[in-house]
Parts: sequence; C-alpha cells; structure tokens
Amino acid sequence: MKLFLSFFLFATTVYGQTWTAEELAAANTFQSVTVLSAVEKETMLYLNLARMYPAKYAKIELVNEDKTSDNYKSLIKTLNAMVPVSALTFDKKAFESATCFAKEQGATTEIGHVRKNCKSYFFGECCSYGMSTGKNIIAQLLIDEGVESLGHRKICLSSGYSSVGIAFNTHKGYGFCCVLDFI
Repeated sequence: MKLFLSFFLFATTVYGQTWTAEELAAANTFQSVTVLSAVEKETMLYLNLARMYPAKYAKIELVNEDKTSDNYKSLIKTLNAMVPVSALTFDKKAFESATCFAKEQGATTEIGHVRKNCKSYFFGECCSYGMSTGKNIIAQLLIDEGVESLGHRKICLSSGYSSVGIAFNTHKGYGFCCVLDFI
C-alpha cells in the first residue's frame, strides 16, 4: 500500500494536485481489508476524500469533468459549501450484499436497484455503470448526471452513514458495475 500511496503522491505532484500523505492515510480506511480488490479500495479512498475534504476534492479531482453540465456546477457548489463528514468504514454484511448484487447485475444488461435473488443489507445504495476506476466511479456518482433527485450524491456525502460495502464486477451491458451499500 505504501507503493500505491507513493505513486499517488507522485501523480498528484506531477499534475499540480496537492493531497498530503496525512489526508490520504486518513481517507484510506479500507487499506487492511484483504477481501477487497484494488478498484474497490480505490473507490473507498476517493469516496472518503470527497466526504472528508469536499472543497479540496472539487479543486483537485473534478478538473477534467464537463464544466458546462448543470449537475457538475451544482456539485461544485455543494462541495464548496459542505461541512466535512467522517470517513466511512468497512462493513462485511454490506460488502456481501453489494457483492451479490454486483454479480447478479453483472450477468445481465440490467441497471438499477431491483434485486431478484440477493438479500439487501443497506440503508442507502449507489450503483455505477461503465466506470473502471475508483476515481471515475465516485466522480460519476457525485455528478449524478441524468438523476434529477441527485440521490447518489446525497447518499455518498451524507453524514447519516458510517459504513459501506463496495463490490466491483464486470457487466454485460456496460463493461463494469460497482455497487456501494451504505449502513
């Protein structure tokens, strides 16, 4: 993990970004969870960075997004006005719930939140499609383009959740899917 953080710090320095080692370490709450893939851990890292350092996240991580989008503009306003919230921690049952649903949906071309054979263990759920990196998964959910309620953004940034389970999988229709089940 030290190699990942070193590369991350190098990449952020090269591109003028400024996450500190302390900020990355504080947001990296899933570092020691061995059942997670690298993409799942990266998704958690970016989610926690957005929650813990919202204005800085907007400045550093959203520079390459479509700045003309109304959802992008509202996200920047939200992040700049937001009071930081706590980092999320890993929840095993939420992870199992997310894993089942990511596999179930991945085997089809379906999207959404309708489960057929998977039990749910969450109070909030976000599903991302077509993104292959944690950084892009979180940017997609926070911008929430095409979602009038901004439900994914609200769930991701809510202080009402303390834990999450994240599962990344292939998807027949979109290439990849990622399910985040929040407790």
